Amino acid sequence: MDSQTNTVSSTTSVNPFQAAQALGNLLSETPEYKAFMEAQRAVNSDPNSYALSVQLRGHQHAIQCGRDLYGEHAAEAARLELEMGDLEVVKEYHRARQAVSVLVQAVDKIVSQEAGVDFAINARHSGCGCGG
Repeated sequence: MDSQTNTVSSTTSVNPFQAAQALGNLLSETPEYKAFMEAQRAVNSDPNSYALSVQLRGHQHAIQCGRDLYGEHAAEAARLELEMGDLEVVKEYHRARQAVSVLVQAVDKIVSQEAGVDFAINARHSGCGCGG
């Protein structure tokens, strides 16, 4: 058996990489995916969302660098997150992200059942820094 091919029967073989590419193409044509990509473009091109995210990143950076002894950056970051969350373009982005997440989780469940292994969780890097 070839490492890239799983034999289904004596006359049929399936290349899992081609099947994965086809699945990716099919997912990208779903209404959920298209709505998510449109919402992502909208939120990224919205000037209010952009200005708030720049400010938010500045406060988050200060927190990560240990420059928030009195919690002022944390408080401002929380306020900015709330303000961003009130923007309609951000609300739509979150709705679209949730819908595409539900779709991908449903597909993952089917793939996991068919493969007999938790698919998505085993596709992630371990994060241990050892290359695994």
